[in-house]
Amino acid sequence: MAKVLTNKRGYYSDGSYEFSKPEKTGEGGIRRCSLVKDGDLVQYPVDGVKTVYEIVEYAARTHGSRPAVGWRDVVDTIEEEKEVTKVVEGKEVKEKKKWKYFELSPYKYLTFIEVKEAVSEVARGLLHLGVTDKDVFNIYAQTRYVAGCGCCGSAR
Repeated sequence: MAKVLTNKRGYYSDGSYEFSKPEKTGEGGIRRCSLVKDGDLVQYPVDGVKTVYEIVEYAARTHGSRPAVGWRDVVDTIEEEKEVTKVVEGKEVKEKKKWKYFELSPYKYLTFIEVKEAVSEVARGLLHLGVTDKDVFNIYAQTRYVAGCGCCGSAR
């Protein structure tokens, strides 16, 4: 697959073109990127990659042991009390406020292969629990890689 650098000046040439005329006066028509003026819209990121799980497999196959996701754990929470001066109704008022600082660990990473394994484990766990494509369930997690692996695993 060719690498496309889209941040070069003039890459999009004309930018966009009007694909269809406006339906109402005062509104604009549907616009499309000028790169697809003579072709079809992109349906899939790569040939043979049509599902979320196939994207995960493709990424593991293509990028292997390179870092995929990174995070830092909270090692310690430091609380300090500071005196802050603010103006209330034209008068300076001193107020004590508590400030929280977080000491973070160095970055930790999962490789693309490890992400694929985590996604597969989630999928196997859901199958083991009897969850099918007809079931609806919620994933409650912090916004971090665990939630992403859960979502991708449920799409398998």
